[in-house]
Amino acid sequence: MSYSSCRIFFIICVIGTLTVPFRLRAQDAPKVDGLLPDSGGSGVPVVRTLAPVAGGAVAAMLAVPPKYADGILEVIGKGGSPNPKEWVLQAWNTEDPGTVHKLTVASDQFVSDSLSVNIYEAERKEINIPMSAVGIDSGGVWDIARSYAAANGATLGRVDYMLTCHAKRTPPVWTIECHDSGGKPIGKLEILATTGTVRNFSGFRNAPR
Repeated sequence: MSYSSCRIFFIICVIGTLTVPFRLRAQDAPKVDGLLPDSGGSGVPVVRTLAPVAGGAVAAMLAVPPKYADGILEVIGKGGSPNPKEWVLQAWNTEDPGTVHKLTVASDQFVSDSLSVNIYEAERKEINIPMSAVGIDSGGVWDIARSYAAANGATLGRVDYMLTCHAKRTPPVWTIECHDSGGKPIGKLEILATTGTVRNFSGFRNAPR
């Protein structure tokens, strides 16, 4: 092959490389450790980078020290409207995997750390919540709950939140208890934290249309 032919071949190869669309194929999509693909059956893993909202659950998860960030087992918030005054997290210490800690976050600030006496969480310390799998923050969950309350002729007053994974290789789930403006319980919802899909509900007679 002549020198000129080699130059032309090289230029064509470079142009072809630069014009390939820069997007991930399904098989190249990032994998989330401990999470089954959840995309309506397409098999593409759900991976999101969710911008934290002040006072929300994601902001609380981001506020904990790095040694707990990859070991969060449970996030609980009581009396949210939409967000609670504080979030309580159960997390195992990745620098000392034998211990599970109870962490408290208020106003997006990490405020306390104590050894957990939650035996159930200690037994399931490897079933952590992948941060990148949380596609619906507490504010989005509140909006879903409010729509269910409205569909049943009620006004949502407050919500008790729990975010957890029930088993290995399962998506995180929001389990919430809804109360009306007078504090009366009106229903419960289970919502996939990956997509916002309502997986189950009780107490509410009607689903929003």
